[in-house]
Amino acid sequence: MKKTYLLFLLSLCLAGVLPAQITPTADRILYVNKTVSGGNGSGSSWTNAIPELADALKWAREQYDANNNWLAGDSLRILIAEGTYKPLYDADNSRYQNDGARDNAFVVMDRVHLYGGFPSAGNPGMGQRNWKTYVTTLSGDIGIQNDPSDNAYHVLISMRATNLHLDGIKISGGTANSTSTTGLSVPGATISFIRNTGAGLLLRGGRSLRVSNVEISGNMAGYAAGGYIFGSPAFINILVRNNAAVESGGGLHFTDAYDSPIITGAVFTGNTAKLGAAIYNRADSLVLINTTIVDNTATNAGNSIYSTVSDGPVPGVRNPVLINSILWNSQPGAVSMMENAGNKAFEVAHSIVQGAAPPAGTGNSNANPLFTNAGSGNYTLMEASPAVNAGNNQLWNAANVSGTTVDLAGNARLVGNSIDMGAFELQTVLPVMFGSFRATLKNGQLLFNWNTETETNNDHFLVQVSADGASWETVGTVQSKATTGNSHTVLEYAITIPLTMLGLSAGFLSLGAMAYKRRRRALPVAAFLVCILSFACHKTGIVKSAETGTLFARLVQVDKDGAQRVSKTIQVVRE
Repeated sequence: MKKTYLLFLLSLCLAGVLPAQITPTADRILYVNKTVSGGNGSGSSWTNAIPELADALKWAREQYDANNNWLAGDSLRILIAEGTYKPLYDADNSRYQNDGARDNAFVVMDRVHLYGGFPSAGNPGMGQRNWKTYVTTLSGDIGIQNDPSDNAYHVLISMRATNLHLDGIKISGGTANSTSTTGLSVPGATISFIRNTGAGLLLRGGRSLRVSNVEISGNMAGYAAGGYIFGSPAFINILVRNNAAVESGGGLHFTDAYDSPIITGAVFTGNTAKLGAAIYNRADSLVLINTTIVDNTATNAGNSIYSTVSDGPVPGVRNPVLINSILWNSQPGAVSMMENAGNKAFEVAHSIVQGAAPPAGTGNSNANPLFTNAGSGNYTLMEASPAVNAGNNQLWNAANVSGTTVDLAGNARLVGNSIDMGAFELQTVLPVMFGSFRATLKNGQLLFNWNTETETNNDHFLVQVSADGASWETVGTVQSKATTGNSHTVLEYAITIPLTMLGLSAGFLSLGAMAYKRRRRALPVAAFLVCILSFACHKTGIVKSAETGTLFARLVQVDKDGAQRVSKTIQVVRE
């Protein structure tokens, strides 16, 4: 009897000391919750959640070591509740079951998918997930809190990914600042000098590697602070901010030639580096679409992008492209926004790029994008933004590999008939939906043609031209054809303005504005107009630009209540 009692006590002690046997559900799901109370730690439910993500990933790595085909073409999904998780085990193959101090990292094996953003209470399903509300942070701040000098060199590593999803997590606190020449050996690669590159992410994989609804912030490195990327993964609706590289790639660094990674619906902001503060690119066919790159700082070149793509042994590979995107700094300086250091420059279309003139390509502009509040980090668009309805739907659909229907804020990606530029879609339907818009210069005359698909409460249009895309002059007014200002059918508009009239525009517009004045004020008014017309008879910068240089055009739509909204900016075509 006494012996049986002692065995019972021993079993209780062992139950409290030995780790629980991790057991996924029948459909290969593990649950992780930092604040779980009770349960057996098997990971088979939220009640039995594994407290540490590091333990779940170590278990998956052990299964892989025992049998490389352990998932047999299937995948393991790890659902992670809100909270801050830190790497507990060495990233190196020979030491991954031990604490490696600064070599600790979350190593994610192929076909292992991480989903964060779950509330820590209750029994939430995928429908209750919200990555911005229930923040799931993977942090490299393993030493003294808020002291980056003793942080993990890398937060998350996956170098063998044919099929891997990272979704709904925040990756922060990596400090890759080692001067060691000894590389780490991780599944899929052995890389020297690895500890000074890729503080937030080290990723290698194809299109089935997807990073979505992820924030990458507060990482530091010699190179590629936010992430060092091999292959052709897809980044969808991500936020990359406040990462700092000493040399290149403050945000993300794409390193392999002949690859075609894609970024859609992203915001890059507050990143710093010598070259390519937001993005440093070596990938031949990088695609950036509906992305906002704003207020990043490079000390040498490329506040937004620095690209070194050149033709190599495989010529004819498509150039990197920038589509439906915005590159802007609130405090522009001498450093370029986009620097093409190789001989395969970015192809740019339907984008706003800050600079003296818009980049070559269809539908491009250098006009202020009019963010709602850039000072507070709100990069949604105001109604008057020239980026509204100025994107290209066909190009978006072709590049939308994930089939997402929402923008970075989780709102509808398409409102109305035309997509907006940038990561955020304006959620209100504008009073006028513009269709085509064309401006030509022929035989000394400017011809403007446009149509509207719908009009609501519209009064008239102001036709404006500019020599530099920044300072605008109104050269004509066209009344709305819509009865009572409302229409749901296509309406065609046109106006022809001789170049000789451009210098007189200010005078005639002033005449129209002052015609209602009383007769007793006619003499002062007449004298005033004589002065205006006399001044305007000299060739203006607009006329000179129309005759010899580049000329830009836009429309300003004016409601019956006086509210104004600006169309996209186009370049006048000579015929």
